[in-house]
Amino acid sequence: MAADQGWYRLDNAAKIIPSSVEGADTRVMRLTCELKEEVDPALLQEALDLAMPEFPHLNCCLRRGVFWYYLDNWRGTPEIMEETIPALSSLYTPGHRDLLFRVMYYGKRINLEMFHVLADGTGGFVFLVHILTHYLSEKYGLDYGELAQDLSSVTEKEEDAFSQFYEGRKLRKINNRKPVRKNFIKEMFPVKAYQIKGHMDEDLRQHLIEGTVPTGKLLEVAHGYEVTVGVLIVSLYVEAMMTQITARERRRPIVVSVPVNLRQFFPSATTRNFYGAIQIRFDPAAYQGTLESILTEIQKGFMENLTEENMFNTMNGYAALEHNYAIKMTPLVLKYWGIRGYNNLVKQGVTTSVSNIGKVELPEAMRQYVSKFAAFMASRTAFLCLTSFGDKTVFGITSCFTEHTVFMHFFRRLTRLGIPVELTTNDYDREGV
Repeated sequence: MAADQGWYRLDNAAKIIPSSVEGADTRVMRLTCELKEEVDPALLQEALDLAMPEFPHLNCCLRRGVFWYYLDNWRGTPEIMEETIPALSSLYTPGHRDLLFRVMYYGKRINLEMFHVLADGTGGFVFLVHILTHYLSEKYGLDYGELAQDLSSVTEKEEDAFSQFYEGRKLRKINNRKPVRKNFIKEMFPVKAYQIKGHMDEDLRQHLIEGTVPTGKLLEVAHGYEVTVGVLIVSLYVEAMMTQITARERRRPIVVSVPVNLRQFFPSATTRNFYGAIQIRFDPAAYQGTLESILTEIQKGFMENLTEENMFNTMNGYAALEHNYAIKMTPLVLKYWGIRGYNNLVKQGVTTSVSNIGKVELPEAMRQYVSKFAAFMASRTAFLCLTSFGDKTVFGITSCFTEHTVFMHFFRRLTRLGIPVELTTNDYDREGV
């Protein structure tokens, strides 16, 4: 990082993102806060202005270097805008020095959209909550100093945690277990996974579905099956896909990519990218017509993958990219096409993604003004984000499909389990959801 020089290195998770932007996959995430009253644009702009000094690394544009992309200070002041453009529209255009986030409002909603090179979902929500805290303080005469929860410094927020915790070329042994070495060939050439199919939007616009359920009821059902909410949701999602899979397609595994917040394993207050991903596999042949037959396999996948050892080795693997001399010295133009080709290969080994961002916490004085939070991630096929606040858990679903058959089955299954669902969407297909 070189903040004092006016520019920043990309963190290790962000290095591959610019080369993977393609069509509908804009690599833009959308974080939403729904208030109980209409948004006041003037106060929202004031709140953004007050929040920015804490996040100088976000006031940047993306530029090409000889060997890597880097973030350069953006010469301007971020301005809010009323939402008039399609959700998750591109924020990065090669060769253009554009700001990599936008703050929009519509009705009771504040929407923060960010290019993924800047932050992950956890870091993005820290920024959104800072804006929200300033906004509610100004609007309702609250004491900002008493409401502010994040006490980390600017330096801590802009830290590259991958580099901070990198320990060189080694695998960590946990509890005297021999470290598991990943199969290089399998990682380079993953087995092709089942792919969700459907009619694509001709303009590759993102179709959003927002499903809101009572958090308490969701937890009750998960506890009834003796699994976590994450295991339950991935299992229900797999079950919904099983309703669509053909006999021929059963030969391919369903592979769900699950991003993991590495701050759970490493003490870091960074608001930049600091996540790994685990792959949860389900063999359709193991399906016995019951949800329990799926839950067993999915829970096993989580237990095997979500370990301290595996997360350390995943984090170290990301950081090793920067320290590999051959990769480091390869010109960016060659890296671009290499990463792009490899990314397309990896996509064939993944069916879909589920990101459980978790709880958004607010002080009691702020909670009364907020209805719920939601998150969405741009996707060419399908991406599901899970966010909770109080007794509202929101499923934020994005895809470029004009029909949503898999998610129709997913939400109907939730209601059959006794979980009421409130649905909204930015479009309506012929079948409905």
